[in-house]
Amino acid sequence: MIIAHRGVSFTFPENSLPAFEASWQLGVDGIEGDFHLTKDGEIVCIHDEDTERVCKTKAIIHHSTLKDLKALELSYKGDSNLNLKIPTLSEVVETVPKGQKIFIEIKCGPEIMAPLLSQLSKSKMNADQIVIISFNSEVIKTVKDLEPVYKAFFLYTCEDGRDFDELIDEALEINANGISTDNESSKLFVDKVIDAGLEYHSWTIDDADVALRLIEWGSISITTNDPESIIRRIQG
Repeated sequence: MIIAHRGVSFTFPENSLPAFEASWQLGVDGIEGDFHLTKDGEIVCIHDEDTERVCKTKAIIHHSTLKDLKALELSYKGDSNLNLKIPTLSEVVETVPKGQKIFIEIKCGPEIMAPLLSQLSKSKMNADQIVIISFNSEVIKTVKDLEPVYKAFFLYTCEDGRDFDELIDEALEINANGISTDNESSKLFVDKVIDAGLEYHSWTIDDADVALRLIEWGSISITTNDPESIIRRIQG
């Protein structure tokens, strides 16, 4: 599966509705977005803990209401008349076509789980369209405890330098369905994850040669900033 990282973020602002809509037009299998909980219990799609990088105005997400955040405009080098806003989870979910997937990266803690699961249960998506991902083991554990029907992947960056076996043991303890990492060179790591009965997924891979190698090793999905090039290379 090819997953668009924060949508087509080379063209449109990351995590914006146009970025996600453009992803579907490219024929991706899924999109990946980042989600935080607001002060008033709403869920918004934004990577950072504050808005400064993407809006040029600083507001702390968990100190702000949805109304506060919707008053801001996403920075965009294109048509300034688009007046792009930080989208909510429900707005992003509405873009997902039948049969396609959304990878929901939780950027805060397990306190987001109750409203998240409530909103997802009311959406038109089937459970197999939804994947929860997080670097926070408590988030993954909470998902699997409360709603085991959803797949949940434990995120890991190789910069952490953890022992692979220890990481796999933790993933199994929290009932994760798989591990998603930025590993580009260790087939041993991929083999260990798969041998443990877990799914192996890859992020954020923008080099087509690396993507093809990881697919050959057994990676089920490639999350990328450049889905168009990766899809073209795979199909070519």
